[in-house]
Amino acid sequence: MLVKIGKNEVKNSDKALIRAVEDFCDLKLAIDELNEKLKPLRELIGEFAKEMLKSKNAATINFILDSDSGVKVSLGYDVKISDESNLRLILGERFDDLVKTTTLFKPEKKLQELALNDDGIKGCLDIREKTPYISLI
Repeated sequence: MLVKIGKNEVKNSDKALIRAVEDFCDLKLAIDELNEKLKPLRELIGEFAKEMLKSKNAATINFILDSDSGVKVSLGYDVKISDESNLRLILGERFDDLVKTTTLFKPEKKLQELALNDDGIKGCLDIREKTPYISLI
């Protein structure tokens, strides 16, 4: 197996690693195929759920088969404020009760690099290692 780090290439013959990469590739392709088959089923079931819940005061519906297996469909909405000033005018004093206002401090890449070499900066940050993201090439 060829291992590439940047522009450097080395050979690796670790059987466990080779088998893991082969199995990962096979499983990923199988999962992708199954997900493609699931798409139209999700859409169909979702449309039935929306139609059946249209006049109900509920956001969840279960479709249970005679074999006691089935699916649960939960409907929801992603609501974002697009016109904050107009919403403030409409809601008036109720704005602060109905809208959560947050301040987000997001470190730039340069700060992340500095934190790796400076314990003072590192002490001010919560640094957690991410789970490796693995994809097919």
